[in-house]
Amino acid sequence: MKKVYLIALLIFTIVFASCSMAGGVSEIEIINLKNGEKTSVSGDSEIAKTILKAVKSKDKDYDEAEDLISYELIINKASDADYYNIHFDLNNKEAYISHDESTYKIDDKTASELFLDENFAYTYIASTLYDSFLDYNESRLNPNIKYNWTYKNIDGVFAKKEGEIKGDINTNSVKIGPNDQLDIAYEKVPDSQVVRVYSQGNLISTGTDIQSAVSSLTADGEYTVESHAQWLLKEGLEFYGSQTLSFTVDVDNPASIEIVTKENYPGNILLVYIRNLNGDEKLSLSTEAVKTETEMYSYKEKSVFICPIDLYAQPGEYDVNVDIVGEEGDAYTISKSFTVKNKSFKTQYLTVSDDMNDTNNNDTAIYEFSQLVKPARTESASEKLWEGTFIMPVEGELTTDFAEIRFVNNEQSSSRHSGIDIAAPLGTEVKAPNSGIVTFAMEGLLSPGNTVVIDHGMGIFTSYYHFDTIAVKKGQKVSKGDIIGTVGTTGFSTGPHLHYAVSIYNTYVNPYQVLSGIID
Repeated sequence: MKKVYLIALLIFTIVFASCSMAGGVSEIEIINLKNGEKTSVSGDSEIAKTILKAVKSKDKDYDEAEDLISYELIINKASDADYYNIHFDLNNKEAYISHDESTYKIDDKTASELFLDENFAYTYIASTLYDSFLDYNESRLNPNIKYNWTYKNIDGVFAKKEGEIKGDINTNSVKIGPNDQLDIAYEKVPDSQVVRVYSQGNLISTGTDIQSAVSSLTADGEYTVESHAQWLLKEGLEFYGSQTLSFTVDVDNPASIEIVTKENYPGNILLVYIRNLNGDEKLSLSTEAVKTETEMYSYKEKSVFICPIDLYAQPGEYDVNVDIVGEEGDAYTISKSFTVKNKSFKTQYLTVSDDMNDTNNNDTAIYEFSQLVKPARTESASEKLWEGTFIMPVEGELTTDFAEIRFVNNEQSSSRHSGIDIAAPLGTEVKAPNSGIVTFAMEGLLSPGNTVVIDHGMGIFTSYYHFDTIAVKKGQKVSKGDIIGTVGTTGFSTGPHLHYAVSIYNTYVNPYQVLSGIID
């Protein structure tokens, strides 16, 4: 009989335990209904036991829980789940539980335990964290906010919580153009604030306010902004800490002109940058100081014009006008003034034999040059081929300077001297002053003799006349310092020398300016 009793007791215990497991709580999920934060606690933890005591509250109905900080509770069991909402009233240190459209007050002891648990710490954050937002064109935008906040709990003990409040700004919301206003508004002015601006993860600007940090962004594009604000603990306060607001701005500055070159003389290069163009905008540049057509190039996120100032430009103020046309036909003009400074040019008197003068300066020589050499300087690589400062192609004595007024046998030449003449011994090696592509290499021309032309990209060419021998061929890539030929006296020449010329397409410019660097 005793044995039967023990077996029955064992069967009862197993069945009871199975029933208990089936009805037991495995996990409780806690969801912050304010910011969506989710945590979960084990069903056998102390806080789970406290929550289960709270859900059994039946003290009295309560109807005004809507404005309180609330969490959803999902009490997971072996076979199903129960759903509750728990609400916290920090001012009165009271908590409530809702279920099946009824709300009940939790007893004070259980409520106190819930207030002190870290899973419900956001209750203090929501009540003490200062309100922060973006004031964008007199509208409120809510960015993401990371906080590190210290507060006093209901026991008067300081505690800390870190977290993030998700905002409602999409990537394209914060556009900053000429007429947009953006500021960061705080419920209470912070004791310190640092605004940092990043581009592709790199810090590019800082400031103590959003205006000073963003105003330095001269290039259009998207930037990440982080504003870190700090509130210090002061007498009478029961909370302090920091907030970091983060958001993306899309900067669209108005187009602007920058005159890069400072020494603007007749015959020099005028370098002009246009910044902040939109991708669909077309533009053209004009100025009375430049008589040839200008072409735009893209370089380092800006539009570049490399223009030859006319040799006969008079000293004085000139306007650079840039006409900009959008994809839909909307047009506007921006302008910038610059000064062409006064410069005098030397005069050279040259005497040659009548036979040389007639042979090298007749109609045949002029036609030959226009049909062979000039076409080699009409198409240029759209990208910059050169690197750094141009070097001098050969060392020697300067015998004729750029733009000298030349008289040959007492008759003034119809054009100025197109480059510089450097006398050097016959056969002296000539180096490429910078990287580029050879667009012309030919022997036996009447006026320039053995000739080479190199395209350095973006409309800049260098030309070499009177070579003895040529060491390169058309289409060949050359690097700075490569040997391209040797000094000679072919063509219209009175002795061994290199005629070295720099041009923007077929308009000659001051070679020394390129030697001292342009753009780089």
